[in-house]
Amino acid sequence: MLELEGLDVRVGTRTLVSGVDLAVAAGERVALVGPSGSGKSLTAAAVLGTLGPAYAASGRLLLEGRPVDLRRRLGRTRRERAGLAAVHQASATALNPLVRVGAQLVEAARARRGLTRAAARDLVLDLLGQADLADPAALLGRHPAELSGGQVQRVCTVLALVCAPRLLVADEPTTALDAVARARVVDLLERHCADSGAALLLVTHDREVAARLCSRTVALAEGRVA
Repeated sequence: MLELEGLDVRVGTRTLVSGVDLAVAAGERVALVGPSGSGKSLTAAAVLGTLGPAYAASGRLLLEGRPVDLRRRLGRTRRERAGLAAVHQASATALNPLVRVGAQLVEAARARRGLTRAAARDLVLDLLGQADLADPAALLGRHPAELSGGQVQRVCTVLALVCAPRLLVADEPTTALDAVARARVVDLLERHCADSGAALLLVTHDREVAARLCSRTVALAEGRVA
């Protein structure tokens, strides 16, 4: 599903990630763990094609056996990464602030799953309920700015799941959540991967969540595999 060899990420002359190798097989769940600043999120961003313009990445990336140019940004290579979906750590930037939550989720479900509008809405409502979001029907009519940080984080998780990814990259998906919501989101991710057969790359500093969701762990320290 994912093969990453010799990933380097640089800013100017400074190397932030060096020689990282990472593989995730179809249906496998792998946790990328390490302290803040270890290079976890940069590694995930390189895979997703979401590194900012200040960063330069090199190495070899294969997704479902197809080579992907690490130097290209997501906007130029969406088809190469068509089987991926992401839960971003900066969840507030993943939603369009001008569009109601329901429209964003329903349209994503229709585009990626080929559902009717009614079927897509039913799916979205079910997933929002599973994510422990109260009154999902009312939430569909709100704009992202009307939600709390924890609600936005869970909406972004649902947005990734409605895209039916073959590989889900989740960057700290439980960070902004209280204990109850955290447990519900972990349950939701676990159930989705089990039911759909999707692979998971979980980026986290929470080893308890990693142990619950993943069968294998890769640790980073100071930009290298520890």
